[in-house]
Amino acid sequence: MVLPFVRDLFADAEKLPAFSRVVSHLRANAGRIIVSGLTLSAKALLISELQKAGGRPLIVVVRNNEAADDYVPVLQAYCELIGGAVADSVVSLPARDVLPFQNLSPHPEIQEQRAITLWKIATGEASIVVVPAAASALRLKSADYYSDLARTLRRGESFDTDNLLEHLNSVGYNSTDIVEMPGDYALRGGILDVYSPEADRPVRIEFFGDEVESIRKFDPASQRSSSPADETVLLPLSDTPVSEHVLGAIHTRLSGKRLSGSEGAVEHAVRAAGVTVFPGWEFYAPVSGTSGTLFDLMPNGSVLEDEPDLLKAELDQFWERVEQAHERSGIGNLVRPEELYTPPDEWWDKLQAAPGADIEHLGVTRPGTESVEFHTQPSPRFHGSIPAMLEEVKKHVAENRRVLVIAPNIGEMERLADFFTEYGVSYRLGSSTRGGES
Repeated sequence: MVLPFVRDLFADAEKLPAFSRVVSHLRANAGRIIVSGLTLSAKALLISELQKAGGRPLIVVVRNNEAADDYVPVLQAYCELIGGAVADSVVSLPARDVLPFQNLSPHPEIQEQRAITLWKIATGEASIVVVPAAASALRLKSADYYSDLARTLRRGESFDTDNLLEHLNSVGYNSTDIVEMPGDYALRGGILDVYSPEADRPVRIEFFGDEVESIRKFDPASQRSSSPADETVLLPLSDTPVSEHVLGAIHTRLSGKRLSGSEGAVEHAVRAAGVTVFPGWEFYAPVSGTSGTLFDLMPNGSVLEDEPDLLKAELDQFWERVEQAHERSGIGNLVRPEELYTPPDEWWDKLQAAPGADIEHLGVTRPGTESVEFHTQPSPRFHGSIPAMLEEVKKHVAENRRVLVIAPNIGEMERLADFFTEYGVSYRLGSSTRGGES
């Protein structure tokens, strides 16, 4: 638990005139504003504070997956420190690790992370979404499509077991004899064991007919049940569920053989023709119908661009690689790159039209765009030298400044406290331990 005086330290940032201007601008949906003078950690703090003050979701566009991976844990930590968004609502929507037209499917972990994030976005559970430029240009389906990726089972409600298993198979689950890993499920009579992604343990669901009679967590090692629950959410492992509708649309485009008739007739034709998945099929899912991009999926969100010029250069390079892969594939006009991704010019126009902020270290003046400047500097590096760090702390304290030292865990925090005591530096611990407040 973070103690109130720690949150009071960060409250000073909310009192800055520059911060108030940015918040007012975002609340008014008044186009874009340039925010400059920010180091990486200062950007993360500003984003966390903006989400808390504005009370609306934020889309943070960054260069690539590595930048997103750097941002998310820092944003989650800041949100906890300031009492903002809950950690689980700060998510990343990664770009796929392979290109279309290469006959390669994305890594399963990336598909899983994308599926869970898109479900959280569609159900309103995402407060801050960090997305690489390439992922923000991918054409997506509707919010209803992604909200249907998960299944919530509640005690006392009825479910058709066959339909439930069909859904689990379509979103990446595997049927096994014993459930041990996330993504496994096993059905034995009226008992369904299933291990959902992001769950700490699998659950054992007992059915009485079609009614959910009980839900219990269980230990995958001993298989012993415990911890009853009233409901459980079975999250997806893929953002492109396998369905006859999607496979039929892909087959039609790639083969030129149109499958016509009612929905049931098309599904029958797909099964009869032996149409199935193949490496890289996920990229072609947009040909079955799309609704736009991430910006359309979160119409009420403010879009924050981290170093816009670098983002534009990144997407230009990505688009060039996609076009080269398309040319090498020989697929021609059967499927064009612009059907799968938003082209750079259109993507840039979308970003510039979205209300939000351009967040930069060194500000670039743009005609007709309001700008705000913060004055931040990176934290000094001590390379393991505790005496040098403590001398720096003493200097700031002598200048009547407050210093916040953050440790990764309680053990490291207590170790630092010993050093502060040894060197005669006054301090106060900013979290409560198991024994109470410290």
